[in-house]
Amino acid sequence: PPRVGGVDFALLGVWLFFVLSGFLITGILLRSRDQIHNRGYPASLALRQFYVRRVLRIFPLYYLVLFAAAAFDLGEVRDTAFWHLTYMSNYLFSTRQQWGQLTAHFWSLSVEEQFYILWPTLILFAGERFLPKMIIAAIAIGPIFRTIAHLLDFNWIARLTVSLASLDALGLGALLAYCLHHFSEKPTLLKALDQWICWLGAPGLILLFCLQRLEAYHLIHHVTENSWFIEPTLWALMFVWLIKRAASGFIGFAGKVLEAKPLAYTGKISYGIYVYHPFVYFLFPILFYRTGINFFLLPPLLQFSLAVASTVAIAALSWRFIES
Repeated sequence: PPRVGGVDFALLGVWLFFVLSGFLITGILLRSRDQIHNRGYPASLALRQFYVRRVLRIFPLYYLVLFAAAAFDLGEVRDTAFWHLTYMSNYLFSTRQQWGQLTAHFWSLSVEEQFYILWPTLILFAGERFLPKMIIAAIAIGPIFRTIAHLLDFNWIARLTVSLASLDALGLGALLAYCLHHFSEKPTLLKALDQWICWLGAPGLILLFCLQRLEAYHLIHHVTENSWFIEPTLWALMFVWLIKRAASGFIGFAGKVLEAKPLAYTGKISYGIYVYHPFVYFLFPILFYRTGINFFLLPPLLQFSLAVASTVAIAALSWRFIES
């Protein structure tokens, strides 16, 4: 993937999304677990409510976009519809060893939905002693899978998009939720997680960045080419720190920026922005061409501004009239 200063910011956004998702979903499930154990709330009802809420939040927009794209025969959507309808986009790209023109971003949504298949049941029904071990095992599976994928010579898309490859990011978010949820009776858990961030996450990324700079200046060779097996874990640890800080509330200038209404609203409609944005960029050149304007001859900043403004506007309308 393309990098800026050695960092793939698009991929970082996906890893942050996975850590945040693991944190939020596991937090919801742990609170439901408390209701089951302390108030006699039916476990089957808690599980059903979880899935109903997820379906209502995710499916309408996703399937609306898919059906519309298939109806108008945009890109490759109609030919690959089965994979996207069943949230198996990541395996489509893995087996074909290439991204979809309009649907490449669906791989992360597929990983998310595959995570939902077993994780809620495991969190709600696992024994108390087994629960933290299960979360730690999930974290370990991520780098282990990526290492095995390298040894078996999987293509790079498979190494990235197969759901097991992202379990460390999802699991670290879940571990943060578990540590915060049990902080009153097990405060040492959160302290141990902080130590992992301090002694592994930050130093590991600094070392990796320095090695990449040395490679860029041809001072060393072929040192970081296989760093991808641990790099997602290092970034996920840093995102755990970021989410932990956000959960407790940022103060000062950072807090004011994050609490600003435009930014908060952007977060509210971010799912729509993510789903719509490739389709907007795909349709823009076509619409401009019909008015006699070559979209790609416009100044790059103008292209970017038009695409972003249109995507946000569509996502806002989608939130107002469909999602909410």
